[in-house]
This record gives sequence, C-alpha cells and structure tokens, in this order.
Amino acid sequence: MSNITNPITQNGSGTDLLHLAERRMSWLQRRESVLAGNVANANTPDYKPKDITSFQDLLSTHHPVTLTRTHPNHLGEGEDTVRSYKTGTLASLNGNQVSLEDELVKIAATNDQHRFATTVYGRYMSMYSMALGSSSST
Repeated sequence: MSNITNPITQNGSGTDLLHLAERRMSWLQRRESVLAGNVANANTPDYKPKDITSFQDLLSTHHPVTLTRTHPNHLGEGEDTVRSYKTGTLASLNGNQVSLEDELVKIAATNDQHRFATTVYGRYMSMYSMALGSSSST
C-alpha cells in the first residue's frame, strides 16, 4: 500500500493526528471492501480469502517507533506477551477456503474500529472547535 504517506508533520515535530485518522479511515474502508469480496466469493470454486496488510505494519514501515522501558515493571521489547495462532481453514469440496464465520468476525472487528475512529475524530474536532472559540458542538 504505497499510497499511505508518512503521518509526520512537515517540520518533523510530531504526529499529524488528522492525517493519521484519515489514513486509518482509508485503510478500514479498503479492508471492508476486501472482506466483502471474500464473503461474495464464498461459493466460488478454488477461491482463497484475501486480506490487506495490517495498519500497524503499514505505520511501522513509514514511521518506525521504538519502545523505551522507563520502569523495571514495564513490559519490555521482545517478551512473549502476545501469541498468535494460525488456524488452517479446510477447503470445501470445490476448493473454496472462505470461512464465513471468520470473515464475519473480521468484518465486525473492522466495523468496530471504524466506529471508534470516527468517534475519536469527532471528539478531536469538537475540542479543536472549542479551542478556537467556535459555538458549534458535535
């Protein structure tokens, strides 16, 4: 996804939250489209489900962040705190590998992330308007 640009402001002083929110919303929209395509092809012979690169992976390639341990009780880099398990999907008789249950779980999670992103964006804009002295509220 080369069209995602660096979320750093022009002067390098920090993260441009509005631009980052826009990139996140764009990524969520693309993911919803890909997942909808998987569901639409649930009966297509030999179809393999698709997904896009995670948003965190996209950010790490454009804006790498390193964590610093500031207290001995904080989790450190490289510790096994999260484990991911790969589950194999059995193909149907026609070779289709789409699991509707898995796709619907991904769609629901993406929808929740989209709702969260729009809520955060709306609240941020509301605070911005308040700081500028605007009388309108969201």
